Amino acid sequence: MIEMRAVLLGTGTSYPDPQRVQSGILVEDGDRRVLLDIGSGVLHRLTQLEIDFRTIDSVFISHFHIDHCADFLPLCQSLWLSGHNKTLYIFAPPTVKEWSRGVFEIAFKYLREKISIETTILDENHVIPRGNLTVITSPTLHGTYDTRAFRVEHNGKSLTFSSDTAPCRDIIDLAKDTDVLIHECNWLDGPHPEGVHTSPSELAKITEEINPSKIVLTHLSPEVVANRDKVIEIVSRRTNAEVVLGEDLMVLEL
Repeated sequence: MIEMRAVLLGTGTSYPDPQRVQSGILVEDGDRRVLLDIGSGVLHRLTQLEIDFRTIDSVFISHFHIDHCADFLPLCQSLWLSGHNKTLYIFAPPTVKEWSRGVFEIAFKYLREKISIETTILDENHVIPRGNLTVITSPTLHGTYDTRAFRVEHNGKSLTFSSDTAPCRDIIDLAKDTDVLIHECNWLDGPHPEGVHTSPSELAKITEEINPSKIVLTHLSPEVVANRDKVIEIVSRRTNAEVVLGEDLMVLEL
């Protein structure tokens, strides 16, 4: 039986980190390859894995902060130069309409006719079949941005990627009983703006209700990485799940 496999391509933030590029996850089932986010550095990671860009079927963009979408245009350019002759499917929140006009009709008009792109606007709760994979979305709580989290299911297994979010009921419901929860942990405990990101203690509270088998922390600022042991200890306080700090090129088999 073909299993689902995920590779963490980028586990960092917008802060420069020599070991971590920006947000991106490759999900594949042997027949289909999709990307969840495509921040700066993701194409480099795909090259390190010797992935043929032309085999990528779909790109799901959680939101249009630059660290989640910066490598989309380089991907288009690479596909054009490599003779890609299939349609690339994009799934993103409604902001994609304005964003697409800016990049393909103003900034980089020459790319518009070089590659076939089909865009689907993601509702807050959307179910998208991609071959044997099913992607389910929910909104997140990330300031004023319209942002999506993704749950990917295959043969009774699932992984859930929070993207950028503060703790919120939508993601708890989306991720309930998921096998692998890939959740952001952008900053350490302490005073921070409300409704933007998640701290270790906040994540510990919601994982108790989600009940995943494994928790992988991502979107990691340098201070979180520097305090990895303490962060893992805090997140582990209210769950029996294995808790790990995500690393670029970490492979998750489901």
